[in-house]
Amino acid sequence: MPVSGIEPFLKWPGGKRWLSSVLSAVLQAELSGTYFEPFLGAGALFLAMRPKKAVLSDVNADLIEFLKTVKRYPELVVESVWRLSNSEECYYRVRGSVPRTRIGRAARFLYLNRTCWGGVYRLNKEGRFNVPFGNSGRIICNRDDVVLASTAFRTAKLSAADFEKTMAQAGTGDVIYADPPYTTRGAGNGFIRYNESLFRWEDQLRLAKVAREAAERQAFVAVSGLNHFEFIDLYPGWWVAEFERASNVGRDLQSRVRICEVVVFSRRPNADSIVTVQIGR
Repeated sequence: MPVSGIEPFLKWPGGKRWLSSVLSAVLQAELSGTYFEPFLGAGALFLAMRPKKAVLSDVNADLIEFLKTVKRYPELVVESVWRLSNSEECYYRVRGSVPRTRIGRAARFLYLNRTCWGGVYRLNKEGRFNVPFGNSGRIICNRDDVVLASTAFRTAKLSAADFEKTMAQAGTGDVIYADPPYTTRGAGNGFIRYNESLFRWEDQLRLAKVAREAAERQAFVAVSGLNHFEFIDLYPGWWVAEFERASNVGRDLQSRVRICEVVVFSRRPNADSIVTVQIGR
């Protein structure tokens, strides 16, 4: 009997909460070993699947430290966050703070994520979080959501690592889902200004190479990207599913553009819940 999924409690631009019900079914149908997710973010797919064995990583060391802390001390983190208010004065005070304790750092991370503009994680040249106040008025966090998610992360190995190191471990029966920051070789895709500083076209080339190598080791690999020929051409012979959504970064609904995305699969998925087309070699 499949385990019911969990909603992510972090906000994350580019996260796959909107696609998790469909994509988790596809990946679950292929999984008999370990689930790997090397661009974890809020972990929407992992939480939707709740696999028995998982290796999760991200280059964002603050995110990984936060999740490791929530994994062990969810109640303490929530209690610390509840002492704070979703107000501009409190936000900038917390943003400028440097907590000394593990619980304090985790509470700060969760608080800023839930109250900053768009859930964006951005550091300045000095390595300080510099996203402005979101003024959303939302509840900062729900205790039950955090505690429930912490139980799922207890089955996973978490590490701050480059995707190549994580994906190199996968083989027969394993599933990899890679959801990198979206970039193409050229400009003008709406993501390039911010994501190019995080994940360059050279990284896309390296990811495609590592993904193909994992597929050769008989892992089932899925990679998300923009519906753009430059990205799709990196995966000749793979199966492609197309999706369209509204951008989740914007001050209001009118400013959010439609985005065409794809997920490329190393072979045709077994699940019937997704429509794919093969890209010729």
